[in-house]
Amino acid sequence: MNSPGHLDPFPEPPSASAIARWVAALPVRLGMVRHWRWWLIGSMLAIVLLAVLRAPIGAWLWPQTRAQALREEAEQALAEGRLSDEDGRGARELFEAALAMDPDRAEARQGLARVALAALEQARVALAADRFDDARRDLALARALSVPRAEADALADALRQREAGHAGVDRLFAHAEEAHAAGRLDGGVGSALPLYAHVLALEPTHPGALRGREDALAELLAQAREALRAGDVAEAGRLVGTVRTYDPGHVDLPDTLARLMEEARLDSDGLARLLAGGASLSQVASPAGASDPVATTTPLDEAERLRRVSALLAAAEAAEADGRLLDPRGEGAVDHVAAALVLDPASPAAIAAAERLRPLVRECHARELRTNSLRRAAACLDARAGLGEDAGELAAARRQLAERWLAVGDERLGAGEIGNARSALAAARRADPAVPGLDDFERRVRAAAAASRFD
Repeated sequence: MNSPGHLDPFPEPPSASAIARWVAALPVRLGMVRHWRWWLIGSMLAIVLLAVLRAPIGAWLWPQTRAQALREEAEQALAEGRLSDEDGRGARELFEAALAMDPDRAEARQGLARVALAALEQARVALAADRFDDARRDLALARALSVPRAEADALADALRQREAGHAGVDRLFAHAEEAHAAGRLDGGVGSALPLYAHVLALEPTHPGALRGREDALAELLAQAREALRAGDVAEAGRLVGTVRTYDPGHVDLPDTLARLMEEARLDSDGLARLLAGGASLSQVASPAGASDPVATTTPLDEAERLRRVSALLAAAEAAEADGRLLDPRGEGAVDHVAAALVLDPASPAAIAAAERLRPLVRECHARELRTNSLRRAAACLDARAGLGEDAGELAAARRQLAERWLAVGDERLGAGEIGNARSALAAARRADPAVPGLDDFERRVRAAAAASRFD
């Protein structure tokens, strides 16, 4: 028998009972070998799932961490003005999600209160810009988040009043445009200028009314100049007085007043009486400066007439030398020569000056037509008339200008620009009231203006 600690090189074979026990355990041993691969695969799958589901499990195990992340996202959305969004990424939705996950912390409730105040402020900004749908949406959000009721009610009242007033302004403006297109500029509450004034009383910066009033007053002043050319001083004075009632600072007023003084032979006091005692005329430039040839209503003797014609022609030469052929203040070379012709139509010096300037104003007229600068072309055409151009040539030029205005108006009407089409219509009428196609275009402008009220 071997002693302990030594190996027997010739061990005895196992007993029958030992062999039986080993055989009995064999299935268990084989099962462990067979299933270890499945255990390994299952462990790997568990690791992958833990990696994928780490965030949800973390949110479940540590809700405060996830709530903090939501609050940070909500603050960012609030800073960017994204107060609410159907996709859940608005400040309101994010704060509410944070509150649901961590209801014991006050930050989310405070965030929702700030969203409410921001919504109220956005509603005020939208109202000021007449974006009524946006204002209603933001006000509804503010109310849903329990903004102070008094502030919400005050804004809701302002919104209702502004919407009602805006609808009224739109109707008034549409009526004004319709009256303007029909040529009813002044003479009653239903005419264009009183309606424009009403619109501007309700909304002082209304761009359409400002533009419409400017155009209508320019048309009245053009009519005043036509009346002067026809010798109707009283009508010219009435029209100028009407313009000064609506806009004493109108850009075309000084020039027309100066022409009225020249052609009616009035001094400032006489013009003031003609205009029924209107505003001061201190800003009206006299075309001849201190030696105004028509600064009196008494007849001029021949010597005084010659002196004043000479002064006008000298002023014309100086203006021409300075390159001031035409001047909106009435101080251009053409203005002075035209005034001299009014004083003395037979003056050889005035006639010679007019003949010298005629080619220049013809070129001015042609040049502005080539560039389609029709308003400046009209001014050059008026200058041709003031220098005594042949009536037949003037009539042909006015017909051409009116046709150009109708073409411009047709283009603007096709683009939906009713105000500009209406202005072109008025300009065509001023240039040549008998131009073919004027009445048809006027009907189209009226129809478009009427239809725009329902858009």
